[in-house]
Amino acid sequence: MFKFCPQCGTKLTSHTINNIPRLVCPNCHYVHWSNETISTGGIVIKDHKILLVQRAQHPGRGLWTNPGGFVEQTEDLGTSIAREIKEETGLVTKPREIVLVADKPGERNHNIFVNFQLDYVSGDFHLQTSELLNAGFFTREEIKQMPVAKLTQEIIKLVIIDEKQKPNLGKINVPSTETNGFTLYR
Repeated sequence: MFKFCPQCGTKLTSHTINNIPRLVCPNCHYVHWSNETISTGGIVIKDHKILLVQRAQHPGRGLWTNPGGFVEQTEDLGTSIAREIKEETGLVTKPREIVLVADKPGERNHNIFVNFQLDYVSGDFHLQTSELLNAGFFTREEIKQMPVAKLTQEIIKLVIIDEKQKPNLGKINVPSTETNGFTLYR
């Protein structure tokens, strides 16, 4: 959250605009409208198994989740998820499709998550140990026995593991469901 104006450096003050408190610069009249973060996540399939990573950082230290991270200012979403997976695991992947968009509005920021299904292309595990404790490919049955983050559980329900499987796709309902504070659009 800003304390000083990013344009002129003056201390920001709180003003209500359209019934919403906003930080405003009394000098140049800059208004800080919002504070969004955009992240990508991915489910990678290899030999009918799903890639999961075990978090080394909070929130969720020790939980298994799909790999992902923040989108850089200059990259598109597909490039972002492929980069994040390569950085975290060493694996080269190719985005196939978006399987879920989730958002989590809050007082301090609004988190937006775009989750992909990706194809494994190449590579061996080389873990980014500052981010991950472990990683591996797991069957759906193995995953049921693991401590998996709730959002990752929802994403796994949507992925196609076997080409004979019918995709679980349909029109987007706004909002579709809510899980652990996330609104899921499917």
